[in-house]
Amino acid sequence: MKKEKVSISGLYYNYGNVDDANIRKCLNNIKIVIQKKTGNKTQYYPLTDKFLKKVSKKPRNFSIRFDPTISKDAITGLEKYKTITYLVKSSSRFILKPDIGEVFDQIRFDELYCDKLKAISLNEGYELLPDTQGEHFIMTATLLTTIKK
Repeated sequence: MKKEKVSISGLYYNYGNVDDANIRKCLNNIKIVIQKKTGNKTQYYPLTDKFLKKVSKKPRNFSIRFDPTISKDAITGLEKYKTITYLVKSSSRFILKPDIGEVFDQIRFDELYCDKLKAISLNEGYELLPDTQGEHFIMTATLLTTIKK
């Protein structure tokens, strides 16, 4: 699995690059999933259609981290493609509220608009950026593709 090197200035430069209309289009083809591990097995559960509509309606400033509603059934046939780093600018001090728009901002254009990317899983953990008064964080997301046969 690849992990791209990224600079802090690059994260800021890309922040806000993908508009809401394009995010909504991408959400028609790219699932947002929650990763669950059981022993050494990893499964990915997509957001329910109802919850995804909330995300799609407001892809910025709506955090899927707070009580996401997920499907009972895991998606099969996915494998990790690569991990990306993204910038989270929280709306209030010391509250981490990542939104899906912040993730889409950091996905390369050629990967975002091709058929290779099938799902996005937000990873646990974060890093506080120094000198941002507790308002800017770095997080990672895993991009998923279909299993090669």
